[in-house]
Amino acid sequence: MFAIRLDSLAKHGAFVLVGGLFALACAPVASRETVPQTPPGTYVVQPGDTLWDLSNKYLATPSRWPEIQRDNDVPLPELLQPGQILRLGEGARVIDVSGQVLISRDGATQVPLLRDAVVQPGDVLMTGREGFLALGLADGSRVVIPSSSAAKLVKLRGQSIRIELLDGRIESYVEKRRKRDFEIRTRTFSLGVKGTHFRARSDSDAQTVEVLEGSVVAKPLEAEGPGVPVLAGQGARLEDGESPRTRKLLPAPAQQISSLPGWVTANAVEGAAAYQLQLARDPAFISLASESQTERPEFRLAGLTTGFYHTRISAFDRQHVEGQVDMGVIYQGEARTAERDATRREAGQYEIRWTLDPSRRHTFELSRSEDFSSVVAIESGSFPSGVTVGPLNVPGRYYWRSRDEVEGESNPQHVLKGNFEVSTN
Repeated sequence: MFAIRLDSLAKHGAFVLVGGLFALACAPVASRETVPQTPPGTYVVQPGDTLWDLSNKYLATPSRWPEIQRDNDVPLPELLQPGQILRLGEGARVIDVSGQVLISRDGATQVPLLRDAVVQPGDVLMTGREGFLALGLADGSRVVIPSSSAAKLVKLRGQSIRIELLDGRIESYVEKRRKRDFEIRTRTFSLGVKGTHFRARSDSDAQTVEVLEGSVVAKPLEAEGPGVPVLAGQGARLEDGESPRTRKLLPAPAQQISSLPGWVTANAVEGAAAYQLQLARDPAFISLASESQTERPEFRLAGLTTGFYHTRISAFDRQHVEGQVDMGVIYQGEARTAERDATRREAGQYEIRWTLDPSRRHTFELSRSEDFSSVVAIESGSFPSGVTVGPLNVPGRYYWRSRDEVEGESNPQHVLKGNFEVSTN
């Protein structure tokens, strides 16, 4: 228990906390504009339709019918079936979005991106610190862009897809198709696939690729030749000017039942330098809700609404290559709070008890007003079991709160708060 004496706080000046916004890019953000939610160019085949006629009607010339055949993987033009859905243009649909996600089209002002919006080649998509985005392609493939990332859509036509990863990370679930041309480009590498589940990263720390299913061909953009295959269960750090050297992914950290409510823990993995937890609302991890990274496989849950969440934990090696994942399900109930009332002790002191992670620092505040505009005490430190404040000689109601001092994690700060009455008796 930590004791805070009010007469010892006079030497502390007022605290001014300045909050900043995560800057996605230099361009200003327009708050009132959104991307139009128009459907992409799809068509339901009617009896008597031919590729020749559809090309003439929708692509302005009948000679482009082979494009429709290739983009929709139609084996024989004469086998069109009524009710069959054809893609007649370029684009992808936003199937899930949460947090701050912006789009810039044709170099214009960034605007918020909404669910069901259609994105097209040339669009630049950006996720904030708490932003997550999932795109659905015409053939059923999906692309997930996690937090603090940016990607440019270069080509989105039928079986030919190209996306430039400008910064951060991207995860792709690519449907297997014949004549598939699916490519993710980092700063200096091309990652080509036919059908697979893989991740890519390109930021100031590293360029990496990890393959969970199928295979990926990694090749420097300026290099000639077939490239290096990266098989399922393998990863590689992509060094500029060098051919990729594959390695086996670190094993998945096995999740454990935590003895602490509101925590997710896992077994440590030999060779791991960091761990990541992702929470999603669906088992396919298309609808991400939160993610955080720590040096140990211990994660405290905060800022979540009540309900079930799917969990996914992975380990990073010292080359920043992410390993295999262990998946589970948790139920996040209502947040536990400390005792709202303080216990009066001798000499006008009051004891407030709680249970917090002893490895973290916290900021405790005591105020005469509920909005904390009249703070009478503020102190930072590690207070795992609570604080004792006083002496309090002025009667009235006092309000308190304890906040985590969290840096570098995507989860919001966890806040405990309460109030109590000081009487003259």
